[in-house]
Amino acid sequence: MSNAHLLSDTGTLLEYHPDKKETIVQVDDSDNRFLYDEVTLILTGPAGEYKIDSSMVGEKIKFSYFHSTPTDKPTLEIYLIDKWEK
Repeated sequence: MSNAHLLSDTGTLLEYHPDKKETIVQVDDSDNRFLYDEVTLILTGPAGEYKIDSSMVGEKIKFSYFHSTPTDKPTLEIYLIDKWEK
């Protein structure tokens, strides 16, 4: 599958709940694409694509989601998530 149709953003990992396949992120929303500052990310992609664990709480992450996904809700279905690299 091509990732050309995915958008990416960054945020600070506030909570990680692997049992629920979700995490809470403080979004770094410089272009005001998100209505909420804190968003619950619902992990929908392949498990191997989520390179996070609970030790990363407080660190910056990068998350990717489909272009058609609405960003005006307190939850966001995402496809990829990884530690943010400068």
